[in-house]
Amino acid sequence: MINSLFSAGITSPVGNAKRWLTPGPTPPGWVSPGPPCAIANSHGTVAVFVEIDGIRRTGITSEDCTGNYDTVNGGGSNGGSYCDSTFNMYDPVVLPNYSGSCTSAADPTCYGRIHIEIDHDWKAAHYCGPSTTCDNAALGSQTNTSSLIDIQGFIYWDPGNVAQPWHSFSGWEIHPLTGWRLHQSSSNPDFNISTSPTAVSISNGSTGTSTVTVAPVNGFTGTVNLSRSTSPSTGLSCSLSPTSITGSGSSTLSCSASSNGLYTVTVSGTDGSLSHSTTVSYNVTSTADFSITANPTDVAINPGTRGTSTITIGPLNGFTGTIVLTSVVSPGGLTCTLSPNSVVLGSSQSSALSCSGLGGTYKVTLTATSGSISHSVIVSFNIRDFTVTTNPATVAITPAVSGTSTITITSLGGFTGTISLASLPSNGLTASLNPANVTLPPDGTTSSTLTVNSSTQGNYTAQVTGTSSSQSHSITLSIIVSDFSITASPNSLSLRSSSTASSLITLKSLNGFSGAVTLSATITPTGPRTSLSPTLVTLSSEGSGTSTLSIKSLKKTPIGSYTVTITATSASLSHVITLQVTVTT
Repeated sequence: MINSLFSAGITSPVGNAKRWLTPGPTPPGWVSPGPPCAIANSHGTVAVFVEIDGIRRTGITSEDCTGNYDTVNGGGSNGGSYCDSTFNMYDPVVLPNYSGSCTSAADPTCYGRIHIEIDHDWKAAHYCGPSTTCDNAALGSQTNTSSLIDIQGFIYWDPGNVAQPWHSFSGWEIHPLTGWRLHQSSSNPDFNISTSPTAVSISNGSTGTSTVTVAPVNGFTGTVNLSRSTSPSTGLSCSLSPTSITGSGSSTLSCSASSNGLYTVTVSGTDGSLSHSTTVSYNVTSTADFSITANPTDVAINPGTRGTSTITIGPLNGFTGTIVLTSVVSPGGLTCTLSPNSVVLGSSQSSALSCSGLGGTYKVTLTATSGSISHSVIVSFNIRDFTVTTNPATVAITPAVSGTSTITITSLGGFTGTISLASLPSNGLTASLNPANVTLPPDGTTSSTLTVNSSTQGNYTAQVTGTSSSQSHSITLSIIVSDFSITASPNSLSLRSSSTASSLITLKSLNGFSGAVTLSATITPTGPRTSLSPTLVTLSSEGSGTSTLSIKSLKKTPIGSYTVTITATSASLSHVITLQVTVTT
């Protein structure tokens, strides 16, 4: 490239960073050999070496990092770890707004973009040494995404990314990039102005549009003020939106016709002493057509009822013929009929649109078609209803300990009003709602808290019903009350003085209980000594655990009967059993 580190006669302070790419004598300051300027693929096809000027880049990404050369380059170790530096470049004249471009393979703005890669093998071979024109660090530090850049590199076809949006739905890329420079231009900044389409045909009484595009030339960044004039001056009324464009962009020229004829609209763009213009021709004729309207365009009903709108089709400019009517509902959940679904025009005709469905907001698009002529109108249906949901749907508690769930009521189709809430718990379960009455705003939500409690382990249900006038919805919650049991075997002990006896204490999970249970023992009256081992038993769901109760009678222990009380505790749960102990001679 001219005036770049890859030009003969330009020296580099880093010496080996400069590689001579072309055959023949190596100029001073360059190192040979460099990579070939023609790269042949497996079919013998030679890659094209190109230069593209005046483009911008996106952000730079590192990927495909490796410690080896690619197989085509020998496959051996590259002496480190080198990555491909990848980004896209685009023509700002073609793509004033990169982020909104190339949305599909059919989008013509894709032609204004191309994928770029600084190859990891080039870096590993030191074809791109520090501060050279194909080094990603230099590119990233010396330019930004608004810089205009000139580049050189090889055209490469990557079939694996043809369908990728980030690859502009194309397999073409520049890989490797071999050099870049800041864009060089000796011309003064200017702009171009154009319109598309340049010829518009419309019917009398309708509106036609054309897009006015302002494109910068030689780095133009000024503000272009737009104006329009029409010849003849009556019969066509036009407007521009917006009326000024900074740098680059587009404006919409809209013209409404009130008289037949041929018109020329001149759009002028001015920035100081710079001025350019373009023209659009409008051909206004009285074409036979028809109109379609709906009344009402917004229908509000309750579930289980039907709402209707009258669809009217009227002839324009002497139109006659058969009109076929179709409807499309979005989203699903609404069922509609049209009666009749076709009309013959000579005078205005009507059809009845009738719909019913589930709660929600829907749009019904009615299309009237005759040959190549088609017109549509949209009718909105709001089926006013509400839903009742719960979180969580399953509540796990222990006996005598309350649990809660949040009941959420959601408006559908603009429903508003007061919802009365009621709970129906199964036997053995108590339930309450707070508040029991809630006010629901249109398309909003509100909530209530359901509190449940039971003194006995088991599985229960609680049904919550929301009612407003004739509308009612219910939801059922599962309530799991878990517990544990404690038993002793044997449950009575007899021992002599100066001896020891024991009983096995068994803990068992009931209905999914899990957790740590703490054990303690007391004896009355005071006498024999008691101990438990262990004093902490951890139960898994539906599992069991044991502890050993030991009773020791001393020589001085009075003969008689004693009661041992064993208490098992887990959080707020507590169970107690007693054992009878007899000390004999």
